[in-house]
Amino acid sequence: MKRLLLFMVISALSVSLSAATGLRVDKIFNGGYESDSEVELMIMSGDSSFLKSNGVSFMQLFKGPSAKYASKIVPLLKADGSKAIGQKVTYDKGRLHYAFYSLPPKTAGKVKINRYICYLDGPKNQLRNVMLLYIEGPITPDKANRLFKSM
Repeated sequence: MKRLLLFMVISALSVSLSAATGLRVDKIFNGGYESDSEVELMIMSGDSSFLKSNGVSFMQLFKGPSAKYASKIVPLLKADGSKAIGQKVTYDKGRLHYAFYSLPPKTAGKVKINRYICYLDGPKNQLRNVMLLYIEGPITPDKANRLFKSM
């Protein structure tokens, strides 16, 4: 699995710019964390059947130890979330546990591109990892939220 993720990251380096450009969380996706062996980075774009079947045209995923990365991610996430047009946020004992932000759509010509930022900090399979996902495409908020929860 890690080899596949590494391949996707290397392949994605040929993508000229991050789709999250202009967002604060772009610092996480392009922050040089790929050298950390505890971090998983994935960038997907193009005509993959996974993306097409989920109504996604671009996706970036970051996973890493919560103790190391939550404090770096949360301020950036909240800054981007302040511009959201829709949100679902939950806290657990004062820390941000879950966030789902619908961002204002981008337009490419006459085509509207929906954008979402998803965040989870907490045990998943008993691991203490933080997960950050950026999605864009014609996907609806409900489908984007379900996709995030399936990861």
